[in-house]
Amino acid sequence: MKKTDLAYLAGLVDGEGCVRIKKTQAYKCQGRQTPGYHAVIQVRMVDEAAIKFLADTLGGWYYREKPHSCQGRPLYCFSASDLAAKGILQKLLPFLRIKGQQARLAIELCEAKKTGHKFRTKVVGFRDFPNAAGVVRRVPNLAYSDEFVGRLETLYQRVKTLNRVGALA
Repeated sequence: MKKTDLAYLAGLVDGEGCVRIKKTQAYKCQGRQTPGYHAVIQVRMVDEAAIKFLADTLGGWYYREKPHSCQGRPLYCFSASDLAAKGILQKLLPFLRIKGQQARLAIELCEAKKTGHKFRTKVVGFRDFPNAAGVVRRVPNLAYSDEFVGRLETLYQRVKTLNRVGALA
């Protein structure tokens, strides 16, 4: 991959893109006790060729949105999340000027999540599993520790502050 292509794509992300950390609810019905955090990169523009080049070169996916007004042009969107976003941001990071700090924080989030299994230490309940012989084995439901969730929340809040309209980097 050429450096000029990476620099061009970094310019697209800097100018038309968004690098953020998405926070999802802890859905109790799914057994989750703590919120989820996801690194996300997204670029939206009316030029399909640029968006297609971004997706073809770096991965991720792109799609077309309906125009936002009856006379408007279609909007094309590129998106990548979690490990795909991490890989893309690592490639673009040397060339990012505006969104470099957000990219570093999103990469840091992905690195933290990679070791997250070590932090599933908080017991939030138990489940019973009977085996074929009818013997019941009790297994604890584990959630992320409060310290680990606090670390992810701090990264989320820092990126949110950087992305706020009118924020000074």
